[in-house]
Amino acid sequence: MPSRNTKAVISEKRARDFFSFVYERQRIWYRREIQKREAPWTDDELLQTYKFINMYRELDRCTKYIMNAVESLHADREALLLNFIFYRFFNLDHLYEDLGVAPFRRLDAKTHTRLVQGFSRMREKGKPLFNNAYVISPGHDRSPKHLTILKGLRVVSASIQGLIKQIDAAETPEDAFLEIQTVPLVGPFLACEIWTDFSYVDGFVQGWTDNDFVNVGPGAKWGLELLAGQKLTRSDQQRLLQWLHQKQEDVLPAIHKVLGATPSWETISYQEAASNTPFLSLTNVEGALCEYRKYLNLSSGKGRRRYFEPSDLQARDSLRA
Repeated sequence: MPSRNTKAVISEKRARDFFSFVYERQRIWYRREIQKREAPWTDDELLQTYKFINMYRELDRCTKYIMNAVESLHADREALLLNFIFYRFFNLDHLYEDLGVAPFRRLDAKTHTRLVQGFSRMREKGKPLFNNAYVISPGHDRSPKHLTILKGLRVVSASIQGLIKQIDAAETPEDAFLEIQTVPLVGPFLACEIWTDFSYVDGFVQGWTDNDFVNVGPGAKWGLELLAGQKLTRSDQQRLLQWLHQKQEDVLPAIHKVLGATPSWETISYQEAASNTPFLSLTNVEGALCEYRKYLNLSSGKGRRRYFEPSDLQARDSLRA
């Protein structure tokens, strides 16, 4: 094992292997969505068989859904933030339609009643109330989890103007991220999701984008440690994430030549990404690390296995893990 005094680094080979994965996963999206080709979209057996999310968060099915859903709110930053907070607790496609409500400008008593009734109907129809991609803690409240969340959101709605003011006064992206964590039941993961959504609608008066900040989650941390070959401190995680973020500009433009593949990264990249086109934003590098960690684990016979099913295409699935 490396000495604790040794500065953690990622070798050129391991960085190239990581970006080779990024290229191949993005090429799957390009072949499927842009070229409209029939499966298989890759010769990689793991990528054919298992679900991996897109390399651009903007292409995630639920992200596209909420961004389209809140278009009616236009420049109402308070309503946008409130709906992002509400939505990310549940993170379900067609959530508003299933609840029988539209995105709301405040969560008053009338809206609260309609939401409670909507969730009851969903339960009666056997529909899930939460996305199984992550777990939401109900805290210490013994009420059904969705009711606990709605109760907290009533408080948030009443004080949303104050939360916006605190976010506007934040000196750094992380300060704003910490302000979002003051919302009841919102931990680091949800706060980062909400922060990123808010950046997509130019919600920060400071002009921050998803290329300015991301919270390194457990999956990305493990991915970085696999690349570095050692345990990493929080500062090392941030440093190596930034290094990969910069390194992509050297590696991705020529990666197709190294792999003997076509087309180029610039061709297959998502040109409508929120920032840093044609490369990955800081947020998207972090997400790619989560998927690469899963890829390495599967290649060695480890990890949770969720299989890709052709029926997923009917919902334009983002191959979410």
